[in-house]
Amino acid sequence: MRRSANRIAAGLAAALVTTLTATLPASPVAAGEPFQSPDAGLVFYSSNPTEVVGRQATPDGVCRQVPTDATWLLAWSGGFGSVPGYRTPDCSGQAYELNNFHSWPKGYYLTYRAS
Repeated sequence: MRRSANRIAAGLAAALVTTLTATLPASPVAAGEPFQSPDAGLVFYSSNPTEVVGRQATPDGVCRQVPTDATWLLAWSGGFGSVPGYRTPDCSGQAYELNNFHSWPKGYYLTYRAS
């Protein structure tokens, strides 16, 4: 009985960790949050007007959706190195480095992977 309870507890803990990992690092922001300097983490911005449209606290290598209104990003902190963007919904195909001070048309990149 005790062994069974331990297995159930371990399974629930693993599910909780997986859920938190998938939902916490890339947190949505309130619409209309203005540009601020300095900021924290990987921050996605819209161009007109310049507003924060998404952020990620730390790199994790997970394929994530680029925020719909994002047209540029800036890695303020968190140890972000490479941030390749993809024009596909599953991070497949040709990768283009987004973390190099350039912008793109709204909706041009669909996914990214931060490491």
